[in-house]
Amino acid sequence: MKDEGMIDERRLSTKAEVLKAGILKSSLLRKIPVLVLLLALISIAAYPAGTSAADTSSTEAVSGVKGQAEAMDVEIIVNPDREVNCLKTMDKGSFKVAVLGSEKLDVEKINVDSVTISCEKSEESVKPIDFEYRDVSSDGQKDLVMAFDCHEMMVKLDLRNCFCEEAPMQVTGSMDETAGAGIIQGSASTLILPRFR
Repeated sequence: MKDEGMIDERRLSTKAEVLKAGILKSSLLRKIPVLVLLLALISIAAYPAGTSAADTSSTEAVSGVKGQAEAMDVEIIVNPDREVNCLKTMDKGSFKVAVLGSEKLDVEKINVDSVTISCEKSEESVKPIDFEYRDVSSDGQKDLVMAFDCHEMMVKLDLRNCFCEEAPMQVTGSMDETAGAGIIQGSASTLILPRFR
């Protein structure tokens, strides 16, 4: 009789251990999404909107020497000639970006050969294929309007994987010698859309 009682106790104890293990496992499974969310929030806090670890390296690449010059923030407009700010994945032709001139910034003194556009999704950058000076913001100041090859941007900046997402773009460049050879940088974002026929 004692043996049967002990066997029943062991069975109950084994069942209790299995039940505890199941509860522990389900508790851990509920905590995984919370941990993933926490990691995502930490990464967002580490690199706030429009910045990345590559931002400082792109500025250093333009200046040539780390810490040589402090970058001047400039205002840029993506797709200044379109009502909708987007880039379609199969677009052919050019994608325009304007650096807005101001009383502090004479865009004609920007060294256009040094200007590149980049995206935090990629370490690559793209140079303009054409440029012109005109007033796109209707403020009486000349603006630098640059055209970039759409296909080259899609491939080099890895924008094909950004369907229906905003891609943060950063323009960097340098001023010519007469303007003190400083660095300019500006950022804006554009929506990446698939092309519908």
